[in-house]
Amino acid sequence: MGCRMAAETDVSAIILAGGRSSRMGRDKASIVFDGETLLQRTVRAAAEVASEIVLVGAPGQALPAVTAACPVTAVEDAVAGEGPLFGLATGLAVATGSHCLVLGADMPFLQPALLRLLVDRLRGAHAESGARWVVPIAERRPQPLCSAIASDALAILRAHLDAGDRAPMALAADLRLVRLDESVWRGADPEGLSFVDIDTPEALDEAARRLSDKPLP
Repeated sequence: MGCRMAAETDVSAIILAGGRSSRMGRDKASIVFDGETLLQRTVRAAAEVASEIVLVGAPGQALPAVTAACPVTAVEDAVAGEGPLFGLATGLAVATGSHCLVLGADMPFLQPALLRLLVDRLRGAHAESGARWVVPIAERRPQPLCSAIASDALAILRAHLDAGDRAPMALAADLRLVRLDESVWRGADPEGLSFVDIDTPEALDEAARRLSDKPLP
């Protein structure tokens, strides 16, 4: 195993932990998986790349304690149930990095190499064309909760929220979205492990089987 690469000083990781977890039936961030909460696993992977972690929870939500090799800030959405775009705006408002990872709290197999690739692609695209969001495409679907966004996207994001938009991909054109195809991201995450999320008890069981069947990097 190679040595740990240094975190990027201009990168924050915004972890959205305030979802309703309705299909799971309990708070996903607090579920213990392979000895850690799902939230801690996300924090650990993000801290390999980011120099700051921003946890976004629902109003009054008690998030499980986490540890990281970088500062961790916890904030709450002003209104419950408004969806991931609202939570992202909450996180961007306090993040100090000019480039931000956007991550769900229920992705137990996040690969730091993929997160670093997202940041690198965002940094280059932002400088070259003003693109403000890099979103990987996995199984023909955009993965906005495993993406990278520029902090100066906040004003555009707020304008869309004020207009009533709640679907993340509604921002694609205004943010000059860069889609990261499988042919690109599989070099950093060959099996697409980073996009495994835990939405249901069945998905949790499947993730546990995946863990027991094959040791993960």
